Amino acid sequence: MPDNRGLRELREKLQSDWFLHWRSGKVYGIPKVNVSQLTQSFGKPVELKCDEHLQLLADRINSVLPDIFYQYSIFRFKPFTFLAQKEELVSSIATKIKDLPSLISAFKIKPKFALEAKLVELRQEETFIGLFLRLETRWEILASLSDLQNAGVNLQDLYVVRRQPQPGQRRLVGKISHICERTVNLLESFDGITSISEDEVWLEGSKASFVRCLKTLLGDNYDAFESERFTQEANFLTGPALDNILTRMETFLVRKSPMQLAPNLSAHVRGRIEAVNDESYQTVISASPVEYCFDAARTKRSLYAWSGIEKYGPFSREIFSKKSPEILVLFPDTVQGAVENFLKAFKDGISIKKKVFKDGIECWEENSKYSGGFAKIFGLFNPKLTLRQIPWLNSKHKPPAVAYREAVAQVLEKTMPDAAIVIVLDEHSRLPDPENPYLQSKALLLMAGIPVQGIRASTLGQSRYSMQYTLQNLSVALYAKMNGLPWTVDHDLTISDELVIGIGTCELSGSRFFDRQRFVGITTVFRGDGNYLLGNLSQECSYSEYPSILKTSTVSILQDIKRRNGWQPGDTVRLVFHAARPFKNLDVADIVAQCVAEVGEEQNIQFAFLTVSHEHPFTLLDKSQQGISLKDGAKKGQLAPQRGIIVQLGRYTRLLCTNGPALVKMARSPLPTPLLIHLHPQSTYRDLTYLSEQVLKFTSLSWRSLLPASKPVTIYYSELIAELLARLRNIRDWSPALLNIKLRASKWFL
Repeated sequence: MPDNRGLRELREKLQSDWFLHWRSGKVYGIPKVNVSQLTQSFGKPVELKCDEHLQLLADRINSVLPDIFYQYSIFRFKPFTFLAQKEELVSSIATKIKDLPSLISAFKIKPKFALEAKLVELRQEETFIGLFLRLETRWEILASLSDLQNAGVNLQDLYVVRRQPQPGQRRLVGKISHICERTVNLLESFDGITSISEDEVWLEGSKASFVRCLKTLLGDNYDAFESERFTQEANFLTGPALDNILTRMETFLVRKSPMQLAPNLSAHVRGRIEAVNDESYQTVISASPVEYCFDAARTKRSLYAWSGIEKYGPFSREIFSKKSPEILVLFPDTVQGAVENFLKAFKDGISIKKKVFKDGIECWEENSKYSGGFAKIFGLFNPKLTLRQIPWLNSKHKPPAVAYREAVAQVLEKTMPDAAIVIVLDEHSRLPDPENPYLQSKALLLMAGIPVQGIRASTLGQSRYSMQYTLQNLSVALYAKMNGLPWTVDHDLTISDELVIGIGTCELSGSRFFDRQRFVGITTVFRGDGNYLLGNLSQECSYSEYPSILKTSTVSILQDIKRRNGWQPGDTVRLVFHAARPFKNLDVADIVAQCVAEVGEEQNIQFAFLTVSHEHPFTLLDKSQQGISLKDGAKKGQLAPQRGIIVQLGRYTRLLCTNGPALVKMARSPLPTPLLIHLHPQSTYRDLTYLSEQVLKFTSLSWRSLLPASKPVTIYYSELIAELLARLRNIRDWSPALLNIKLRASKWFL
């Protein structure tokens, strides 16, 4: 069988007697019963060595898991996923909060367990099969749509799913237009369905559906509900909670062993998988802490981003071209006093004193984390803040989006600032995208080539202690948006040039139905030290057009970089590509390899293609990690491995911990999920330790915050761009054309 397209039909025909597995053009069959009991024949008998066909055995193990968990509610078969029997979070929350409406009982949040057998190679050439558990929550809304609508919930644009999908039938049906006489009329759907009976569907249990329904149903109790939900989820998702669940699962599976895979073949569950080192091999590596660099010679370094900026100034201090920038500030006149105080602190810094004793004498010393002000810290001279009021008190007849858009247009007639700060009232920030004053302002300013920083009015009233950290993040992001480079990372280059390139996509149409989907390719390009070079958006295209558009766009970018960086014949150039989630049935690595070969004919190109994702079934726990004590006596980050831990999972695969105990926010926060890094076998550069450490460094290059991101900026920036593009598409007259021209080197999306 050259491909697996006919495998489903064959499985349905032989399912009572045979387990079937397709691999490399062959279909393997394992009898489920003794040969004498077979009612249907299949293929020719052949003897296989287990250690040469571990993937076949792993798939067979996955197929018998439903028989072991037969008493549970099975949610999915691939990967095998089932729901908890007893635990249900909403009913537990309802015992803590009084006077909740009766309709709340139709909302369900249950622990969801995904169990999957996968191949593991913790040491070279020592491959075995492991069972991996991932725990999440499943959200369901079992109320009738009419009951929700009668309770005041606006159901338009939410999605419905089938209550009882038949074999081969999609669960997702479509997007709601309106409901009339127990018929759900659809705006979009699979298979051209325009309506469906209300009795056949539920509202999809998504986060968006929960938020819209519960905000309407609970009113002032919504925040209390969310706080209690977070507490209830901590009982399953923190390090100690997961450790306890894994122990219970281990006990259950050992008791159910052996698993019968074939008439004369069984599998036993041994216990937890431990990743350990010995004298002969290192499975676990601890990467060195990332050092932030603030000069081209890499002599000015710091382990902490803000400490380095305060001591040395930003990396691009000497070459930054906008030494006296003009920054437009738009704000509603109802918060003018708070705006002026905030901007004064932004320009001049904040003074915070603490009491100390020196030589037994009580005195006060400066303890501010933002004492210098924007100009002094970033090496600027007389930055100009141009304030423009939005006359909200006298213009309440105007929608806020119109008032802001008119103000921006009037400013742009007279001046062209280098950046803008747009301050909006909190209630306006929550308006739908077409009516959102921040997005309206941002769209108009971006089309003029001006990057924008948004601030909510509630931020202006923070305490001085909190505001100093807000101003740190604001100033770093604003400097980066004006093409400044706050910092890079330590990087010892032994070749002519190295580039790290992020490959991402944006689904522009907002549609989940194939015939309506439209895509834009997103590419971000960095030097190996994290110096941001450019961002590029491909032209809009359909799914079928995406491969050719990706190839054209990638070739164009590589040729641009080749000219810009002056690659010479014979130079050794390393190109490292990061992708979050390649398209289904599309080998992006193969397309990128073709582009590299086309552009780099005269150079010695070292090429690596990595997929970097949090979407995987693997969990790492450090049993020696006791966590960090908090003021209330609780501990955060228990059992969380330290940031920088790298674990070999396979020949081409590593797990990388990016959020250690220090970065976990609260004792109730879930155990951090490591990044799964997979190197495409077609790559010509294969040092996975180097590449994994480079991914870690790129998590420290986010200029949206002083804290490292949980993923490299090659992926993170693409996600930020995609999110903004999808929202800006809802703004009238928006065009992204200038993003590839005036703002190509700007971090406008931060």
